[in-house]
Amino acid sequence: MKKVIGLFLLCIVAIGSVLFAQADLDSFPIGRTEMVYNIFTEEMDEPQLMKLLVVAREDGPFTVRMSTEATGTKEQLSGFGFLFGATSIASGGGYDISYPSLQALIEQRSRLQEGKEYILPSGGIFTDISRVTIAGVQCLEGSFVNPDNENMRMTTALALSHPVYISPRIRIEERHDGDWAETFVMELVEYTVIEGED
Repeated sequence: MKKVIGLFLLCIVAIGSVLFAQADLDSFPIGRTEMVYNIFTEEMDEPQLMKLLVVAREDGPFTVRMSTEATGTKEQLSGFGFLFGATSIASGGGYDISYPSLQALIEQRSRLQEGKEYILPSGGIFTDISRVTIAGVQCLEGSFVNPDNENMRMTTALALSHPVYISPRIRIEERHDGDWAETFVMELVEYTVIEGED
């Protein structure tokens, strides 16, 4: 069974996604930039699909369009429960990360270096940094380690080569009986740009 969420409910997702915005709208090329994400949560058997479209005009306003779709059981989809799984982006999927720390990393991402560790204003560490390519977007990816919560970690990718509205990858993991298990993953799977005015 499939449901497509109404635009008014997507505002909830939009609020959450602002925390992981990595490019100002004026960074997008004139034309249409579409980003497609798969979202995996513990509660859903199938990935959720989220599409973001940014339309940039030469002298006009920007348009941002978001749609999401999920497949699941009646229980999983009733009351739009899956929507609130997606909005866990707002709180980092339950992971305690301060917005100033994340914003500092986003603003300084071109200066970050592979293999280095960075102490964050919140007292955490951004570590295990490596270069990755996600859906054609070159990124630096690293993990947030919070010394106050050693049983949870968040990995995020910071886009370098293309403007993105939300991080190309966000992964939340929890340690259960000594092993790490993914509880939330949001990953860019398609990135398309059609330049020029409509």
